[in-house]
Amino acid sequence: MGACDEFLKTIAAAIKPDERIGIAEWSARYRILPENSPEPGKWRNERTPYLVGIMDALSGIPSSVTRYSHDDTRPFDNSFVRLVSMQKGHQLGGSALGENFVGKNITSAAGNMLAVFATKDDAEKWEMDRFEPMRESTPELRKRIPAANKKGSNNTRLRKKFPGGMLNFASATRAGRLKSSTIRYVLLEEVDEYQLNVDGQGNPIDLALNRTSNYGRRAKVFANSTPTIKDKSQIEKLYERGDQRRYFVHCPDCKHPQFFKWDHLKWINDDPETALYHCEGCAAGSPEHLWKTRGYDEAYWMPTAVGDGETASFHLSAMYAPLGWRPWAKAVKDWIEAQTDVVKLIAFVNNFMAECWQDKSKEVQWEKIKRRAELYPVKSIPVGCLVLTAAVDTQGDRLEVGIDGWGRGMKNWTIDHVIIRGDPTTSAPWEELDKLIDKPITNSFGIDMRIQLCAVDSGGSATQEVYDYCRLRQHRGVFAVKGAKESHKPIIGRPSQQDVTIKGATYKNGVQLWSVGTDTAKDKIYAALLADDAEGLPMSAWRMRFPDGLDDEYYKQLVAEYYNPAKDRWEKIRTRNEVLDCKVYNLACAYHPRLRINVMSESNWLELENALEPRIADLFSVMTQCIQAVDEAAKDLGLVEEVPPTQQIVVPPLQPIVEPPKATVPAKQPWIAKRKNWINGGR
Repeated sequence: MGACDEFLKTIAAAIKPDERIGIAEWSARYRILPENSPEPGKWRNERTPYLVGIMDALSGIPSSVTRYSHDDTRPFDNSFVRLVSMQKGHQLGGSALGENFVGKNITSAAGNMLAVFATKDDAEKWEMDRFEPMRESTPELRKRIPAANKKGSNNTRLRKKFPGGMLNFASATRAGRLKSSTIRYVLLEEVDEYQLNVDGQGNPIDLALNRTSNYGRRAKVFANSTPTIKDKSQIEKLYERGDQRRYFVHCPDCKHPQFFKWDHLKWINDDPETALYHCEGCAAGSPEHLWKTRGYDEAYWMPTAVGDGETASFHLSAMYAPLGWRPWAKAVKDWIEAQTDVVKLIAFVNNFMAECWQDKSKEVQWEKIKRRAELYPVKSIPVGCLVLTAAVDTQGDRLEVGIDGWGRGMKNWTIDHVIIRGDPTTSAPWEELDKLIDKPITNSFGIDMRIQLCAVDSGGSATQEVYDYCRLRQHRGVFAVKGAKESHKPIIGRPSQQDVTIKGATYKNGVQLWSVGTDTAKDKIYAALLADDAEGLPMSAWRMRFPDGLDDEYYKQLVAEYYNPAKDRWEKIRTRNEVLDCKVYNLACAYHPRLRINVMSESNWLELENALEPRIADLFSVMTQCIQAVDEAAKDLGLVEEVPPTQQIVVPPLQPIVEPPKATVPAKQPWIAKRKNWINGGR
């Protein structure tokens, strides 16, 4: 082919109108999944049929897999849709749908695009892990966007140029990147991780949506996320703003249409393999493979609300995941395990059920908790308490020390709460603290138990004194802690070295500061307090136990805060909260790598139990008690005649014992007769 023909071919391709095609059809024609994906090769809509209706809405085209009502099979008109929101669970292909949205808008009806992520690191990771593999494996994209490292490509990791537009990756933490130019297409990834207010200029979702206003309904915005906390969740608000579509499948037995609900999945005797989903129409139970084969035949989306007239919103739990991706049996197993772990339960509700966690911290009442106080006194150790920890909250004129006990299943006992008066910048209160944490506490078996770990708050005005105290006592399990600045951090994070050498390098053997995810810890503490308040729950199942004798102030401080979802933070409702802080730091001790009570095995607990609660007592005292008990029982039954107190018992005098005469025992003879010795001449 000559240069002239090549030139004419290029001109023809440039002036050729874009192909009118929806995202679902584009994906089936052109999308190639990379080799590192779970199912590499050509995209198959049949594998995830529930995504087709969402892609049709995002394309603004009529959809044959969406209905106005159960009996109305006309194609659903999506021409009004400007914003599509997807409240989703994990492992459903939602992120891949976002990739298809980007890929199609590069090759057809191209325009400027903006992809927004919670942080810059998230943006760079998405470009490297998702966009670049998609670009390399899909020829239609590869020929339009050269690699960022190719000479003359004029592309970077966070900016991709292509014929007809440009794709920018932005962080939701910078308002300037969200409102600088006009955009036709916007991808909002994991919106529940966004800040609620960026640089004091408003919600990043609103800032991004405002950039599409010039395009009217030709603009398309796709927001997707796993939900988090009710009333704070951004994706839930977008779902409620739209027409709230649900994916209806048919019962394998009676063909009744319905969308999946977790409480219709039932199993026998905690055996996940027996799980069956029961139809809401005929109540028949069918296994997963029947619901996802026969049930998916002619399945469809259908709105359940009116909406705002421009938003199509979708809810999709992980129950819909294709066969082999997220088995129901595994979900049942996770659910059973989550019943004793609040953190796991929250993750299950968010990630599998695609529902918001309902925070009930405002419902915790100190009066109810006080009424649950048990009969064991302060400074005593109940049966089952096998590990002791301590936490110190530093105040301007005192140290407040909470001593807690721990047992199986993360059961927590309050053992004591002590206030040490004195200025923390002087040595006196720290010397008293030494005496307190070094003094053993004797349990009901007579075994002395010592505090294993002690967390000391360094966030007050005595930071240097805390470091000095902890530095010399690290071998005794004393360590400095400070609340993490960011939200949703682990209960205890990585330590950081605080001491430096004369050259400015960190001193490896110096004092360590451990970060504590205080909001995560408070979530767990309040959830346990609420769970213990459930009607009919036996005392043995309570997870937080309190002794008799604690005053009202203790319980008031324990629930001195509540979670504010509007600001995504815990706020005080009382001035003093030292008791709650001590509970948080004691929980950090339980999760500390030196203890890791949360993952201790039954063999570990048995070993502690045998050492601290021995079941073998003094055998002679046990026999004496048994004999006395038998005697008492025999008297009660009349089997032994009691002697009246006035009756005299005559004991005959003892007779001397005369020993019999000793018998004469003949001398023992050897078994071989003695002979004369010939060596000695016969003597």
